Amino acid sequence: MRGLIAVIGLVVLSGCLGRTQMPDATGPRDADVPMSSMAAFDPLEFAGRWNEVMTYLPAGASCVVGGMTFTPQRGGDMTLTEGPCADGTPRRGLAKRVGPGRFEFMGETLWVLWIDQEVQTAVIATPTGRAHILSRSLSIPADKRQAAKEILTWNGFDVSTLAPARRN
Repeated sequence: MRGLIAVIGLVVLSGCLGRTQMPDATGPRDADVPMSSMAAFDPLEFAGRWNEVMTYLPAGASCVVGGMTFTPQRGGDMTLTEGPCADGTPRRGLAKRVGPGRFEFMGETLWVLWIDQEVQTAVIATPTGRAHILSRSLSIPADKRQAAKEILTWNGFDVSTLAPARRN
């Protein structure tokens, strides 16, 4: 009997592990699915220009990203430049490191979910449902696109609403 109680206790406790309290999702993401960022994220390796290949376009978006440039700063922070936006100006600011592969930028937490081994394809997302498939070039091979979609699915995203990125 004591063993059964211990097993039940472990099952109940295991339901609490790996869960992070997330804000209410506003995008195509199931907030009940735990999300994970890259523990071994290297800002120097990730630095440079990335082109947005696929994204979720939130209703009323004022900035179609198109591309992102990451510039490493001291302490693991990065300067992030998005855009240019529809008005021709980029959004630029400090992406403050708040955890492994996680950055606070303009009121949202960006999570680096995946980077391919060659550091040519990446997936970044927010717990609230924004996500971007990025590439160093303007396109990515089919196998990398599929891997990026699988990473998004694993992290609770509905990839059926993922769209090719628009160019300004």
